[in-house]
Amino acid sequence: IALVPLEFATDILGEKLDEKGVLTETNTAEVSQFALLFEFSGDKNKIRHCLFCCSASRPATESSTIEDEKEVKTETLSLTATALNSGLVKTKTCEKTDAEVYENWYKAVYMPNLAAAVQSGKASAASVKA
Repeated sequence: IALVPLEFATDILGEKLDEKGVLTETNTAEVSQFALLFEFSGDKNKIRHCLFCCSASRPATESSTIEDEKEVKTETLSLTATALNSGLVKTKTCEKTDAEVYENWYKAVYMPNLAAAVQSGKASAASVKA
């Protein structure tokens, strides 16, 4: 990314914004876990994804000086996705996704009802065996 957004730096990376508007990282900063909701630009199916339990590293900062040229540098974060206590790691939309769920994807983290999914999966498997 070009620059880590201020809200992400304070809410997730634990950086502090002082009364003069200066953002500071301390060695006691507590990094928070977060859900990452995204889709890939150019995906013809417009699949929306969610990684439930992410953590980010400290951003790497790059710079360079080149006479007569401007070169945009970016900040780089490493992300790690792990399972929630419930075992959930990720979820994504597909051609069967309810339109309301799809349209509201970025408004709140979608939590699947796996009990219903397991029951319908067992029913489908039972009907195949019959």
